[in-house]
Amino acid sequence: MHQAYGVLGYPLGHSLSPYLHNQAFQKLGMDRCYFKWEVKPYDLRDFIQAVRILPLSGVSVTIPYKETVMPFLDMMSREALETGSVNTIYLQEGKLAGANTDYLGFIGPLKNLNPKSALVLGAGGASRAVLYGLKKLGVRKIYICNRSRDKAQKIADEFQIQCMDWAARGDLASDILINTTPLGTRGDNENQTPWDFNRFPFKAVYDLVYNPLKTRLLRQAENQGVMVVSGLSMFVHQAREQFRIWTGEVFDADWAENLLRQKLSSDS
Repeated sequence: MHQAYGVLGYPLGHSLSPYLHNQAFQKLGMDRCYFKWEVKPYDLRDFIQAVRILPLSGVSVTIPYKETVMPFLDMMSREALETGSVNTIYLQEGKLAGANTDYLGFIGPLKNLNPKSALVLGAGGASRAVLYGLKKLGVRKIYICNRSRDKAQKIADEFQIQCMDWAARGDLASDILINTTPLGTRGDNENQTPWDFNRFPFKAVYDLVYNPLKTRLLRQAENQGVMVVSGLSMFVHQAREQFRIWTGEVFDADWAENLLRQKLSSDS
């Protein structure tokens, strides 16, 4: 039985998925391995064909393929269909199935916050899981904005929320600000922020970027006395659910978060 897994994306320079899943396989005594597959967009179709032929046992899907991978799959979970994005591929009776575990990871840290309104920055696959999670939590007022207004408007129409211009995002006050863009990610984007304003009219700021742990956005918010939520918790919980789908086992979330905090600290 083939026991190879990996993450699909482009680029993948600082993904922690291989480290976490390989550590979890080792901790649970599983003879399995997890790779990194940096695939260019024009090679996506061929890569999915390779997944079928080899076959690979499971694939994590990240930027920019959470939406574009869907037409190549045979079946989808309800959450994947309703979010319009896939972050997990697995084999089911010889067929390629897609699931979305991002929304479960996202809502974990929010259950005690009980936000009534939210502003979501970005309109990629991750934003769909965020919007789905916010709806599940019963958040009444949800706004989305993106540099490309058309892309945000399309998602706003799908989820029946309000779209606003990127330039006007600083005018809105809400309980929580959520960054789903790659701005702030370690590397070329590290010194960037999606919020170039001095005012932070939010109770909390949630950045899905987890590497580095404290993005420029979170440092800005903390300086203004606003509660911050790192994307590390979301990353761990979505990965834990992926692991369960693939293996039927789960790793301890606190163990995983501590492991990754140590890893990020040593890398910085």
